[in-house]
Amino acid sequence: MRGRGRAKKRSGGVRFFWHFEPNGVGWPVFRQRMNELKDQVEALGPWVTRFSVLGTSYGGYYDALNDDRVSRAVQFFPQCTRILEVGCLEGAHTTILSRMYPYAEIVALDARQSNLDKARFLTSVYGCRRVTFGLEDLETADLAQYGCFDLCVCLGLLYHLVQPSAFIKRVAARCDALWIWTTICDEVSAETVVDGYRGRMYQEGPLDHALSAIRPQSFFPTLGSLVQMLADAGFCDFQVMNMEQTPNGPSLTIACSKRPFRLPGRVGRQPEAMVVC
Repeated sequence: MRGRGRAKKRSGGVRFFWHFEPNGVGWPVFRQRMNELKDQVEALGPWVTRFSVLGTSYGGYYDALNDDRVSRAVQFFPQCTRILEVGCLEGAHTTILSRMYPYAEIVALDARQSNLDKARFLTSVYGCRRVTFGLEDLETADLAQYGCFDLCVCLGLLYHLVQPSAFIKRVAARCDALWIWTTICDEVSAETVVDGYRGRMYQEGPLDHALSAIRPQSFFPTLGSLVQMLADAGFCDFQVMNMEQTPNGPSLTIACSKRPFRLPGRVGRQPEAMVVC
């Protein structure tokens, strides 16, 4: 059977509606729409994110739409009505969040307009709703303009900041919980102190790359310093998990909240119990 499809423009992208018909009416129109999609993807390139539409792959090398670092957040924070995503890149994680929380309002921020253009397109292709994008330098952004949130999702951003402690405090002022994936400094390499927290400075790659910071250096805190930053900002319960070694240092996920987690069989812990000196 051949199919009949139609598409409508949505904020810079194409959203596809597809059903099959035995007589194949509309097949040329469908092929035209798919060619238009390909042209739009190429016009926005180069891409980091790889994605597929009706079995055809587009974009780059990073399969971010199947990144479980995002999907695990719902186990800790199952009920969210407003979510802040900081460092949304090209919108793949935004798409996952939209699927996990279909009735939530999502505000996704990034420092690069090219990333936001791709993110708007990708979320449009996948039919995401209730998503707002904003262009912000997250090192200095005033988050108050976006209101308050149940959850902030911060994956792959914190290690691009020069003053992560100041950023965490701004997030804590607007968000009840925080889900982090980041790279940290091991204790042996800690040779710098920034705002009272131990760690090391990191030399960023080419600043015009989508995955790089917008400043030439960033600060990697130790685990103990990172947890202390969170405690100092007002988060009172933590769970550190999935620590592994990467070329740039240990990486890990941290779930933190201003209230104890309500997970079956888990007893909340005070922040000082998690601090690693």
